[in-house]
Amino acid sequence: MNLPLGAGLAFSLLGIYLLIYALRNHKKALASQNWPKVSGKLVSINLWGKRNIDGQMIDADKLSVKYDYSVHDKVYAGTVVAFYTLMYPETTEFAEDHTTDSPVDVYYNPAEPSESVLIPGHRKGSKRYSDLILAILAVLIGVVVTIMNLQGNL
Repeated sequence: MNLPLGAGLAFSLLGIYLLIYALRNHKKALASQNWPKVSGKLVSINLWGKRNIDGQMIDADKLSVKYDYSVHDKVYAGTVVAFYTLMYPETTEFAEDHTTDSPVDVYYNPAEPSESVLIPGHRKGSKRYSDLILAILAVLIGVVVTIMNLQGNL
């Protein structure tokens, strides 16, 4: 197998994986808009991934959280902020609005209470489908490179 063919196939497979992941999150985001809400407690919040902000390298690119909540007297732990990728400045805004040990609204799947999210639904604004669009582009690029290679154009 030559390099362009291998790269095209690898890119296609990566795109398919990303597409499955994006579709799963899209479906969960839609469903979470109707999930019941309980009060939970933010156990930890961590910003990580350096980003240049006003000339300083600051941990602000990624966000990880842990929170506890209870449903029908059973305690659960969650780590999902949203069913989309939070980007700077969303990460720092969330961290500024929430502190460790603060109360948070937790939306949970009534069919599977261990599945929860802090921000239900889709991203607001024009980037609502960005994960799906990037995944589809990855699949298309991989397929085009593979086909061009098989036809001898690469």
